[in-house]
Amino acid sequence: MLISQLLNGFRKRVPWPTMTAILKMCDLSRGRGWENTIKKLIDENKDKSEEIDNLYEHYCDYLLVGEKAVKFFRFNQNKLDRLISGLKSYTVKNTEFHQYYPFPLSEEELKDIDPLPKLVEIKKLKNSLAIIFCTKRTISERSKISTKELSSASKKDLGSYDELIGIKRYTRQFFDIIIIWENIDLIEVRVDITGEMTSKERARSFIQIIKQFNELAKNNFGIQTALKENINFFPLIDKFYESNEGKVGELAFTTDEGSIKFEKMRKGEVDLRNETYHRAGRQAVDHITPYRLAILWIFEFSEDVKTQPELLFPGQARNLSDENQNLGEVIIKNCSNLKDYKFVLEKIINYLDSCG
Repeated sequence: MLISQLLNGFRKRVPWPTMTAILKMCDLSRGRGWENTIKKLIDENKDKSEEIDNLYEHYCDYLLVGEKAVKFFRFNQNKLDRLISGLKSYTVKNTEFHQYYPFPLSEEELKDIDPLPKLVEIKKLKNSLAIIFCTKRTISERSKISTKELSSASKKDLGSYDELIGIKRYTRQFFDIIIIWENIDLIEVRVDITGEMTSKERARSFIQIIKQFNELAKNNFGIQTALKENINFFPLIDKFYESNEGKVGELAFTTDEGSIKFEKMRKGEVDLRNETYHRAGRQAVDHITPYRLAILWIFEFSEDVKTQPELLFPGQARNLSDENQNLGEVIIKNCSNLKDYKFVLEKIINYLDSCG
């Protein structure tokens, strides 16, 4: 395993603040940003073989939990036991992705691969099985274009525009995960959203991976439509907002008068629920109805290693007019490994249980 290959595998997937926590956990040096860190670690590689092996284990764990959109499905316990037993003895066939797995293929290498998810590994975890699929997807990315990089002629033609937005399409390998719990009657679908994805792209990705898993369960274990009706997370939005959990960093809601409000405070330690403007407005109305909410926590691995996992309920105002007010997914971000992801997961399950 080349250290450069490992670090570049991380670089394409991990937000820098999360990466600094991972490097601290592995007792590895870090520089200012990716370039300096990669150079420093390549230089130190000969004397850090044990730490690099540890970093590799963190990389494999990160593929399971990093930047995921998540759906939950209830599942019959007898069928669940049957599925787990069958998957434990199932032999995974070789695919194009196994050439470098668990590292991703380049955009050029992905060119001739079809876009269907491919099963690459069935991994035994504590109290669960991780069914890992790799998928080639073409994703749209919106980014600001610096006018400084434009030619003089282009600057002249676009001189009346204050801001330019470019939409770039790129092809990338994604790691989608199905988690089958041995002690919970849930199956969890985690769609990889590295690099950000639109809600439509997430929806297509969920359909794709669920269909592939259902075919696997039907064709090999005789289980019809394993993943059918997902759990509704919408009732949890108000529960989390009214709780003392973490810090609210983003909130969208309607008032009884029909106005729509959106507030955001990701930086710093101030909880939107306690922010002066929000509290004043909250006291002026009888009731608000949240439909989008982000909760962030500080998760301490040790005194000097902390992460800030985030749980986002990506609701939209139109959810409020739906008869059943359904939200089928949550987004879990900024986790570094199985521990801080499990912390967020247990919060969700506890609040689901409280909703009955």
